[in-house]
Amino acid sequence: MNRLLVFVGSLLYTFLFFLSVLVFGFFVLLPRPIMNEKNRWRIMGAFTRSNVYMCRALCGLDYAVIGLKNIPEKPCIVFLKHSSVYELFFALSFFKPASFIAKYELMFIPVVRGALKALKCIPVKRGLGKKEVNKVVAQGEQYLNEGRWIVICPEGTRVRHGETRRYGISGALLAKGTVTPVLPVAHNAGYFWGRRSLIKKPGKITFSVGSQFTTEGLGVDEINKRAQDWIEKEIKSFG
Repeated sequence: MNRLLVFVGSLLYTFLFFLSVLVFGFFVLLPRPIMNEKNRWRIMGAFTRSNVYMCRALCGLDYAVIGLKNIPEKPCIVFLKHSSVYELFFALSFFKPASFIAKYELMFIPVVRGALKALKCIPVKRGLGKKEVNKVVAQGEQYLNEGRWIVICPEGTRVRHGETRRYGISGALLAKGTVTPVLPVAHNAGYFWGRRSLIKKPGKITFSVGSQFTTEGLGVDEINKRAQDWIEKEIKSFG
Protein backbone atom coordinates (compact mmCIF):
# COMPACT_ATOMS: atom_id res chain seq x y z
CA MET A 1 0.00 0.00 0.00
CA ASN A 2 1.67 3.25 -1.13
CA ARG A 3 2.02 6.34 1.03
CA LEU A 4 -0.83 8.26 -0.59
CA LEU A 5 -3.28 5.39 -0.11
CA VAL A 6 -2.13 4.98 3.50
CA PHE A 7 -2.66 8.70 4.14
CA VAL A 8 -6.09 8.82 2.48
CA GLY A 9 -7.22 5.62 4.19
CA SER A 10 -6.01 6.88 7.56
CA LEU A 11 -7.72 10.23 7.12
CA LEU A 12 -11.02 8.65 6.09
CA TYR A 13 -10.88 6.14 8.92
CA THR A 14 -10.16 8.88 11.49
CA PHE A 15 -13.26 10.75 10.37
CA LEU A 16 -15.38 7.59 10.55
CA PHE A 17 -13.94 6.68 13.94
CA PHE A 18 -15.09 9.96 15.50
CA LEU A 19 -18.43 9.64 13.73
CA SER A 20 -18.84 6.14 15.19
CA VAL A 21 -18.14 7.50 18.68
CA LEU A 22 -21.01 9.98 18.26
CA VAL A 23 -23.45 7.54 16.68
CA PHE A 24 -22.90 4.58 19.00
CA GLY A 25 -22.49 6.91 21.97
CA PHE A 26 -25.98 8.29 21.29
CA PHE A 27 -27.48 4.81 21.57
CA VAL A 28 -25.52 4.01 24.73
CA LEU A 29 -27.04 7.12 26.34
CA LEU A 30 -30.64 6.10 25.70
CA PRO A 31 -32.52 5.78 29.02
CA ARG A 32 -34.01 2.72 30.62
CA PRO A 33 -35.95 0.60 29.81
CA ILE A 34 -34.84 1.08 26.20
CA MET A 35 -31.17 0.67 27.03
CA ASN A 36 -30.16 -1.60 29.91
CA GLU A 37 -26.59 -2.72 30.57
CA LYS A 38 -26.90 -5.85 28.44
CA ASN A 39 -28.01 -3.79 25.45
CA ARG A 40 -25.30 -1.19 26.09
CA TRP A 41 -22.66 -3.89 25.76
CA ARG A 42 -24.30 -5.10 22.56
CA ILE A 43 -23.92 -1.56 21.22
CA MET A 44 -20.29 -1.49 22.31
CA GLY A 45 -19.77 -4.80 20.54
CA ALA A 46 -21.16 -3.29 17.33
CA PHE A 47 -18.93 -0.22 17.81
CA THR A 48 -15.89 -2.46 18.17
CA ARG A 49 -16.67 -4.71 15.21
CA SER A 50 -17.35 -1.75 12.92
CA ASN A 51 -14.05 -0.08 13.82
CA VAL A 52 -12.05 -3.28 13.42
CA TYR A 53 -13.66 -3.76 10.01
CA MET A 54 -13.00 -0.15 8.94
CA CYS A 55 -9.38 -0.37 10.06
CA ARG A 56 -8.91 -3.52 8.02
CA ALA A 57 -10.75 -2.24 4.93
CA LEU A 58 -9.41 1.31 4.84
CA CYS A 59 -5.98 1.01 6.45
CA GLY A 60 -5.01 -2.62 5.90
CA LEU A 61 -4.68 -2.97 9.67
CA ASP A 62 -5.83 -6.13 11.44
CA TYR A 63 -4.92 -8.03 14.60
CA ALA A 64 -4.21 -11.50 15.98
CA VAL A 65 -4.29 -12.78 19.56
CA ILE A 66 -1.89 -15.08 21.37
CA GLY A 67 -2.95 -16.72 24.62
CA LEU A 68 -6.74 -16.43 24.42
CA LYS A 69 -6.94 -19.55 26.58
CA ASN A 70 -5.35 -17.53 29.41
CA ILE A 71 -8.43 -15.34 29.81
CA PRO A 72 -10.14 -16.70 32.94
CA GLU A 73 -13.88 -17.20 33.29
CA LYS A 74 -14.00 -15.11 36.45
CA PRO A 75 -13.37 -11.38 35.91
CA CYS A 76 -10.14 -10.01 37.36
CA ILE A 77 -7.91 -6.94 36.97
CA VAL A 78 -6.42 -6.48 33.50
CA PHE A 79 -3.11 -4.62 33.16
CA LEU A 80 -3.14 -3.47 29.54
CA LYS A 81 -0.21 -1.89 27.71
CA HIS A 82 -1.13 1.69 26.72
CA SER A 83 0.33 2.79 23.40
CA SER A 84 -2.58 3.12 20.96
CA VAL A 85 -6.30 3.67 20.56
CA TYR A 86 -6.61 0.21 18.97
CA GLU A 87 -6.12 -1.55 22.32
CA LEU A 88 -9.59 -0.25 23.27
CA PHE A 89 -11.16 -2.42 20.56
CA PHE A 90 -9.36 -5.48 21.91
CA ALA A 91 -10.42 -4.82 25.49
CA LEU A 92 -14.05 -4.18 24.52
CA SER A 93 -14.08 -7.45 22.58
CA PHE A 94 -12.76 -9.78 25.27
CA PHE A 95 -13.51 -8.21 28.66
CA LYS A 96 -17.18 -7.49 29.22
CA PRO A 97 -18.82 -6.14 31.17
CA ALA A 98 -15.85 -4.05 32.23
CA SER A 99 -15.08 -0.84 34.06
CA PHE A 100 -12.17 1.07 32.53
CA ILE A 101 -9.90 3.43 34.41
CA ALA A 102 -10.05 6.51 32.17
CA LYS A 103 -8.41 9.93 32.17
CA TYR A 104 -10.71 12.62 33.55
CA GLU A 105 -10.19 14.89 30.52
CA LEU A 106 -12.56 12.62 28.55
CA MET A 107 -15.36 13.84 30.82
CA PHE A 108 -15.24 17.20 29.03
CA ILE A 109 -16.49 15.59 25.79
CA PRO A 110 -20.33 15.62 26.05
CA VAL A 111 -21.25 12.26 24.46
CA VAL A 112 -18.17 10.49 25.82
CA ARG A 113 -18.89 11.81 29.33
CA GLY A 114 -22.33 10.20 29.34
CA ALA A 115 -21.00 6.94 27.89
CA LEU A 116 -18.27 6.69 30.54
CA LYS A 117 -20.88 7.07 33.27
CA ALA A 118 -23.28 4.62 31.65
CA LEU A 119 -20.52 2.00 31.31
CA LYS A 120 -19.36 2.53 34.92
CA CYS A 121 -15.87 3.69 34.03
CA ILE A 122 -13.70 5.33 36.69
CA PRO A 123 -12.40 8.76 35.57
CA VAL A 124 -9.14 9.76 37.21
CA LYS A 125 -7.67 13.25 37.57
CA ARG A 126 -3.93 13.13 37.18
CA GLY A 127 -1.77 14.82 39.79
CA LEU A 128 -4.17 14.51 42.74
CA GLY A 129 -2.34 11.53 44.23
CA LYS A 130 -3.89 9.71 47.16
CA LYS A 131 -7.44 11.02 46.64
CA GLU A 132 -7.73 9.58 43.14
CA VAL A 133 -5.94 6.37 44.10
CA ASN A 134 -8.47 5.84 46.89
CA LYS A 135 -11.32 6.44 44.43
CA VAL A 136 -9.99 3.77 42.05
CA VAL A 137 -9.59 1.29 44.91
CA ALA A 138 -13.07 1.93 46.38
CA GLN A 139 -15.00 1.96 43.11
CA GLY A 140 -12.88 -0.82 41.65
CA GLU A 141 -13.69 -3.10 44.58
CA GLN A 142 -17.40 -2.33 44.18
CA TYR A 143 -17.35 -3.15 40.47
CA LEU A 144 -15.33 -6.33 41.00
CA ASN A 145 -17.99 -7.45 43.46
CA GLU A 146 -20.59 -6.80 40.74
CA GLY A 147 -18.77 -9.28 38.49
CA ARG A 148 -17.11 -6.71 36.22
CA TRP A 149 -13.60 -6.75 34.78
CA ILE A 150 -11.39 -3.86 35.79
CA VAL A 151 -9.23 -2.72 32.87
CA ILE A 152 -6.38 -0.40 33.74
CA CYS A 153 -3.46 0.99 31.76
CA PRO A 154 -0.96 1.28 34.62
CA GLU A 155 1.41 3.55 32.68
CA GLY A 156 -1.26 6.22 33.01
CA THR A 157 -0.86 7.71 29.54
CA ARG A 158 -0.12 6.44 26.05
CA VAL A 159 3.57 5.84 25.44
CA ARG A 160 5.48 5.41 22.19
CA HIS A 161 6.08 1.91 20.89
CA GLY A 162 9.19 0.46 22.51
CA GLU A 163 8.95 2.71 25.56
CA THR A 164 7.46 2.33 29.01
CA ARG A 165 7.19 4.37 32.18
CA ARG A 166 6.74 3.85 35.88
CA TYR A 167 3.45 2.12 36.73
CA GLY A 168 0.91 3.88 38.93
CA ILE A 169 -0.04 2.22 42.18
CA SER A 170 -3.85 2.28 42.05
CA GLY A 171 -4.26 -0.96 40.07
CA ALA A 172 -1.77 -2.83 42.22
CA LEU A 173 -3.35 -1.49 45.43
CA LEU A 174 -6.76 -2.66 44.22
CA ALA A 175 -5.38 -6.08 43.35
CA LYS A 176 -3.57 -6.40 46.68
CA GLY A 177 -6.49 -5.11 48.77
CA THR A 178 -9.03 -7.41 47.18
CA VAL A 179 -6.59 -10.31 46.64
CA THR A 180 -7.65 -10.32 42.99
CA PRO A 181 -5.43 -11.84 40.28
CA VAL A 182 -3.83 -9.64 37.63
CA LEU A 183 -3.99 -10.53 33.94
CA PRO A 184 -1.20 -8.85 31.90
CA VAL A 185 -1.80 -8.01 28.23
CA ALA A 186 1.00 -6.98 25.85
CA HIS A 187 0.70 -5.70 22.28
CA ASN A 188 2.51 -3.77 19.58
CA ALA A 189 -0.41 -1.64 18.38
CA GLY A 190 1.63 1.49 19.02
CA TYR A 191 3.94 0.56 16.15
CA PHE A 192 1.07 0.61 13.65
CA TRP A 193 -1.16 3.30 15.21
CA GLY A 194 0.99 5.42 17.45
CA ARG A 195 0.33 8.05 20.07
CA ARG A 196 -1.34 11.11 18.50
CA SER A 197 -0.65 9.73 15.04
CA LEU A 198 -2.99 10.24 12.09
CA ILE A 199 -1.29 7.49 10.09
CA LYS A 200 -2.36 3.89 10.61
CA LYS A 201 0.28 1.63 9.10
CA PRO A 202 -0.94 -1.51 7.30
CA GLY A 203 -0.07 -4.80 8.97
CA LYS A 204 -1.18 -7.12 11.77
CA ILE A 205 -1.12 -6.10 15.41
CA THR A 206 -0.21 -8.84 17.89
CA PHE A 207 -1.98 -9.00 21.25
CA SER A 208 -0.61 -11.43 23.80
CA VAL A 209 -2.53 -12.42 26.93
CA GLY A 210 -0.32 -13.68 29.72
CA SER A 211 -1.21 -16.05 32.52
CA GLN A 212 -3.01 -14.39 35.39
CA PHE A 213 -1.00 -14.32 38.59
CA THR A 214 -2.14 -14.26 42.17
CA THR A 215 -1.46 -11.11 44.19
CA GLU A 216 -1.72 -12.78 47.58
CA GLY A 217 1.40 -12.08 49.60
CA LEU A 218 2.80 -9.64 47.03
CA GLY A 219 3.55 -5.98 47.67
CA VAL A 220 2.41 -3.18 45.37
CA ASP A 221 5.85 -2.79 43.79
CA GLU A 222 6.13 -6.55 43.29
CA ILE A 223 2.76 -6.69 41.51
CA ASN A 224 3.72 -3.85 39.19
CA LYS A 225 7.18 -5.24 38.50
CA ARG A 226 5.89 -8.70 37.69
CA ALA A 227 3.31 -7.34 35.24
CA GLN A 228 5.62 -4.78 33.65
CA ASP A 229 8.53 -7.18 33.23
CA TRP A 230 6.33 -9.73 31.46
CA ILE A 231 4.60 -7.16 29.22
CA GLU A 232 7.82 -5.46 28.07
CA LYS A 233 9.64 -8.76 27.51
CA GLU A 234 6.69 -10.08 25.52
CA ILE A 235 6.56 -7.01 23.29
CA LYS A 236 10.25 -7.37 22.48
CA SER A 237 9.65 -10.98 21.47
CA PHE A 238 7.28 -9.84 18.69
CA GLY A 239 10.33 -8.65 16.74
